[in-house]
Amino acid sequence: MTIPNRHPKKWWHDPFSVVQTNLREIDAGMDVEAVADWVKDHGASAWLCGVGGIQTHYPTKLTFQSTNPYLAERASRDLVGDAIAAAHARGLKFLARMDFSKIAPDVAAEHPEWCYLSPEGRLQEHTAGLVSVCPSGDYYQERIFDILEEVTSRYKIDGMFFNWATMNEEDYFKVYHGWLAFAGEGTPLPKGPESSSYGQWLVFSRQIIDDITARIRSFISQKLPDAALIRGKTADIIYQESNNEIGREFWPHSTSEWVSSWIAYRPDVPVLANSTCFIDMRYRMAGEEPAQFAQYFIQCLSRGGTPSTYMMGTPGKIPYPCLPIARGITQFHTKWRDVYRNFIPCAITGLVRPDRGHMGSKEYTESLSEFRGIYTALQEKHIPFDIIAMDHLSGIPANGSLDRYRNLILPNLGRLPREAVTVFDSWVKRVNGALIATGSISCDPESGLIDLQSLPVRKRLADVPEGRNIWSSYVAHAQKRGVHYYEGPIIPLVGAAYEYDWKDHPVTEYQVLPHAPFAPPEKAYGNLQTDQPGVGVLDHGLHGSSGKGVVIAFTVGRGYYETGLTCCRDLFVSVFERIAVKESLVFDIAEQIAVTVHRTSPSTVVVHLVNMSGVRKVNFGAHVQLPGGSIRINGAHDGIFAKALRADQKLRVEDGVISLPTLDLFEVIVIEGLPSKNKGL
Repeated sequence: MTIPNRHPKKWWHDPFSVVQTNLREIDAGMDVEAVADWVKDHGASAWLCGVGGIQTHYPTKLTFQSTNPYLAERASRDLVGDAIAAAHARGLKFLARMDFSKIAPDVAAEHPEWCYLSPEGRLQEHTAGLVSVCPSGDYYQERIFDILEEVTSRYKIDGMFFNWATMNEEDYFKVYHGWLAFAGEGTPLPKGPESSSYGQWLVFSRQIIDDITARIRSFISQKLPDAALIRGKTADIIYQESNNEIGREFWPHSTSEWVSSWIAYRPDVPVLANSTCFIDMRYRMAGEEPAQFAQYFIQCLSRGGTPSTYMMGTPGKIPYPCLPIARGITQFHTKWRDVYRNFIPCAITGLVRPDRGHMGSKEYTESLSEFRGIYTALQEKHIPFDIIAMDHLSGIPANGSLDRYRNLILPNLGRLPREAVTVFDSWVKRVNGALIATGSISCDPESGLIDLQSLPVRKRLADVPEGRNIWSSYVAHAQKRGVHYYEGPIIPLVGAAYEYDWKDHPVTEYQVLPHAPFAPPEKAYGNLQTDQPGVGVLDHGLHGSSGKGVVIAFTVGRGYYETGLTCCRDLFVSVFERIAVKESLVFDIAEQIAVTVHRTSPSTVVVHLVNMSGVRKVNFGAHVQLPGGSIRINGAHDGIFAKALRADQKLRVEDGVISLPTLDLFEVIVIEGLPSKNKGL
């Protein structure tokens, strides 16, 4: 792999870390000198602080902005100017937080055309009468540039973050409002995420936000060329918030997944993982569980992200119990900033994440379950991988980020956009890759003909969705002992299964044991194996082409995610390991350890080991120490050096095997002297 030239051009191209103080009105009198000292001691190199939008923390001259009335407590009447001076005096970057999602009630009354309007003609009102605005309206499209002109002309800021720059589908009370109109006449409005038109609306709303973000970025780069825009796809720094929420399904790998999806797409653009100190927006004084908070930071670091601590108000006024552990990890990141410089992901396996914008609600939910099951299987078996986001796919051919992968996994993605079919098929031929598709495969809805030519199937013949027709169905290796004698493992079909017309000469296995009665027990028999394969592999090299296409004709990942049966996991992994291009690093460690790999130079690899043993139903609790194990380097040679950064010790390397120390919360292993052309590195 060729390492791109990533010499820093701007300050944000070098490793940095952040503390965000989300200001309340009553914080107007804060001691900015003391807070800047606190930020510095925390280990951060940048301070993200409220400036304007909903309310300004400086004396604005714009009549449609509301000034914090508590600014009268300050001698300068200017919290922003004081904070910038304190930050810069300590070598900290100052990042301005702006929120243009709402306006004051008097401004809304004067300019109703700026406001969100529901299909029933109602405004979306919030605390103290604040009213939501519509990103398509003139406030977002025009007036915020007046605000930016005022801020950038008055202050030398180092970056700017835009909070809640989205279409406000729901309010603070989780009430869904919908939208008055979008995408032209005749398009049905979504009543919620379950609606058939929701995906189309989501794509539309993303484009609105991407367009305004690009305009803002252009404006800031002209006014303050050394300042970064922190936001979405077209920004200088990608923003991602790590948080938990009461009632939301807990996904323990959330931060790792989202940071990876951006870093894998554009490794030269920082991803700021803003970790929330409180448990929920509705309970902003209830501190997050420290073990959960630690995972936000560790997963961020392990994927090459930028760690950020996000708290309410002035440090010290709210007792957040998670701050000490955040401080330790932030200081670790700062201490080893040279290790995190030129940090390029180098896994050769990509797991494709589904996109709600191109799927119905039910299809997306099922695909997400498949994705998470395969994610968990790869993590537990220590197969390094990155996340390839479907919503980034349109930009992938231009930046070439897909070409470093040798294995791609499509988890029950269903019908793909035409451009995605072209991207995946051409990738197989171009890099001699292995394309692995599970469950529902993209096909013409009328004829059933398969869109992806790289796969070993021609046509979908039938599908068996979730329900009574798939219950008590299985796949297994060919049975040899006769009727009603079974040899394991017997893998249940959970979710959905598909029957395909297979191309000539694929290697097939795991025949289906179709549905049979399952109750009462006197009648619970009859699963007689058929010739229908559960798995098929086509080696294109045998037919004058290149690469391999693999189909697992049922939702094996969903089976693992929803049952926890390791036979589902092990089936997927066994298929993967037989056909995939192999990594050069082989891990012999506990399955509760998550692994990521990155390069910092042609001969240096950084391995993060994350202890996931504390995972619980809704968050992380206390972890247990895990045995260290080892890393074997295939094709290793003399001169390999390895060091554990947290343990601060040189590691023993013998015959290409690195002996690892006992793992506490996490460890970072730096391996030097590797052959630069090792496969997988």
